Amino acid sequence: MEILRAIDESLFFWINNGWATPALDGLMSFFSVAGDAPVLIAFGVITIALWDRRGWRRGVVMFLLTMGLAGLALVGAKAAVDRDRPMERFKVGVRSGKITINAPLRRLYARSFPSGHSQAAFSAAAFFALYYRRRRVLLYGAAFAVALSRVYLGAHFPADIAAGALLGWAVAWLIWRIDPEAPGKSAPARDIIENGGHLTVKT
Repeated sequence: MEILRAIDESLFFWINNGWATPALDGLMSFFSVAGDAPVLIAFGVITIALWDRRGWRRGVVMFLLTMGLAGLALVGAKAAVDRDRPMERFKVGVRSGKITINAPLRRLYARSFPSGHSQAAFSAAAFFALYYRRRRVLLYGAAFAVALSRVYLGAHFPADIAAGALLGWAVAWLIWRIDPEAPGKSAPARDIIENGGHLTVKT
C-alpha cells in the first residue's frame, strides 16, 4: 500500500510541478471549469435537444438519471474514503517552502478520493458514447483532459482521477445496460420472442 501511495504521489508531482507553465495554467483551468457538474449537465441537456429532436425528452431524463446516480455514488465514496487532497497531505512542507504545489485555480484540502470532476466528465462522455454513438474519441478525450486538469491544478492525486473516471463510466454503462430501450444493443430484450422453445430475434 505504501509503495502504491509513493507512486501516486510521485506521479502527482511529475504532472503538477513538472508540467507547470503559464500557458497550461490557463488551458487546464478552462478544462476544470468546463468539467464542473452543473456545466456538464447544462451542456448535455442542450446537446441532446439539438441531436435528438424526436426523443429528446427521454434522452434528457436518462442523462439526468445517469448524472444524478453517479453523483450520489461519488458522495458515498468520498464519505467512505475521506482522503486528504494534496494541499492537506503536504501542508507542512508547503508552509515551510520545501514543497511547491501548483494550484493556480483554487486551493482545496479535503475529500480527495474519488475526483468529482473526473466522475462527472466520464459519466457524461460514456452516456453520449453509449446512447448517441457519435464522436466517441472526442468525448473521451475531453473527459480525460478534465480529469488530468485536476492533477495539474493540485486538486487531486492520479489515483483519485482514475477512480472517479471508472466510477463515472461504470454508472453510465450500468444504466445503459439495464435500459430496455437503450440503443446499440445487438439483441434488445423487447425484440426477442419465444418460438417453440427457441429464442428468435425479431427483424
